[in-house]
Amino acid sequence: MNLALPMLRQAGAETLPSEQARRLLASGGQLVDIRSPADFGRDAPPGALNLPMDSLSYETRRLNKWRPVILYGSNGVHSIRAARLLAGRGFSRVYQMGLH
Repeated sequence: MNLALPMLRQAGAETLPSEQARRLLASGGQLVDIRSPADFGRDAPPGALNLPMDSLSYETRRLNKWRPVILYGSNGVHSIRAARLLAGRGFSRVYQMGLH
């Protein structure tokens, strides 16, 4: 069993299929790329905000906690940490979308 999934659920996050992510984004969701600026510069998802893990803790003010947040990253551990950080700051709708 993947231990990351229960941890994401505890943090208020769950893995999100691509089609559901598109629907959430179309209805006001926020796509947050937690990869490094270099990785973001190479292949940033359209409309994504780059908030790397090392700056996410002090950049959460750039996000609206009442709208869904979709985390995009290449590292499951970083996604879990980001989801837990956001949940701890009052974000209740946090989702994780892996690289495909």
